[in-house]
Amino acid sequence: MGDPTEDWDPSRELDIDRRMEHMAEIRERCPVAYTHRAGGGWGLLRYDDIIAATTDPETYRNAGSPRHGMALPPLEVDLPEHREYRRLLTPFFTGKRMVEMEPMVRGFAGELLEPLLARGTTDLAREYSYPLPVLTLCTLLGFGIERWDEIKRISEDTLFVESTDPTERESARRSHIRLLELARELIADRRRSPQDPAQDLPSAVLSASILGKPIDEDVAAGLLRLLISAGHNSTTSGMGNAISYFAQHPQEQQRMREKPELLPAAIEELLRWDTPVQAMPRFAGRDIEVRGRTIRKGEKIDMYWAAGNRDPEVFQNPDGCLLDRKPNRHLSFGHGIHLCIGAPLARLEIRVALETLLLRTASFSLTGEPVRTRFHRVGVNSMPAVLVPA
Repeated sequence: MGDPTEDWDPSRELDIDRRMEHMAEIRERCPVAYTHRAGGGWGLLRYDDIIAATTDPETYRNAGSPRHGMALPPLEVDLPEHREYRRLLTPFFTGKRMVEMEPMVRGFAGELLEPLLARGTTDLAREYSYPLPVLTLCTLLGFGIERWDEIKRISEDTLFVESTDPTERESARRSHIRLLELARELIADRRRSPQDPAQDLPSAVLSASILGKPIDEDVAAGLLRLLISAGHNSTTSGMGNAISYFAQHPQEQQRMREKPELLPAAIEELLRWDTPVQAMPRFAGRDIEVRGRTIRKGEKIDMYWAAGNRDPEVFQNPDGCLLDRKPNRHLSFGHGIHLCIGAPLARLEIRVALETLLLRTASFSLTGEPVRTRFHRVGVNSMPAVLVPA
């Protein structure tokens, strides 16, 4: 039996606003949609369907067809292994840890902003929202911060592993290998100079046991490789989206200066409205029927966070950006057992980046059109801007 007829290709529309309009039309007409993109697969676009899927990890599995040929835990493994990886990593992303990390993040933000304020003009993406999350990640894992640019570049390259362009796929393959090399550098360093596993994340990984057995070094390398890339890419997008929004809405920008206590709720709405990661995959653990469509065991199923985040059955005025929206049960960090483990750090970094920018400027505005990223991310590659110091 051949593949189903294609209902849509979410990557075909490059303009993000038009893509969201198309996604809304597909959500109404065909909420369980098939695409031939990246080998073929289904997509869930209704909020309630996504919630049902993410709360049923036996049926909608993460272990299926790893994008880079090897499973990267905890993202690409299922229960019971997944539970143990989460237990291992969660202590490094608690509220207490975020309080401890905030001065470091604030220091990086101030250091990045200082020369930009002196110059007055900048690319707020390339010189602010790009380096800040990677500098934090380098410190968290123990890389020298001077390596941030290489880590950012190769991490972004890996996002094109499913590109239709063979040159991009080959670049993604090479960058994946390079990230594994960096992970093994961390492992070798901790073997030479052991650190306290309660305080140092790579040491915690190396000292861990999974299902009663010491963690395999290849598995440890895969886990660290995932953290090296996932620890900043989506945060960069969310941060850039928020900065770009305020740069284009001076009244809202000023309102946040005058009432900074409004900023956390505004960030949540910007994450919903401009969802940084549009979709993430699952694989059918058995034959499933959803809204009259049959999905066979083993077939890929994408959770379209971006479509769920604008579902009118859940969000009033879903296409409007309402910075004081409450409640706001958005899906931008996922849902269920695979809810993004780094969400507390992402929220911290975006908040601090905006607080620092708002405090240190009287205004900031764009001097040209921002350049947006390609599917499946929604971010800002370039953001030419002028800064007026406070």
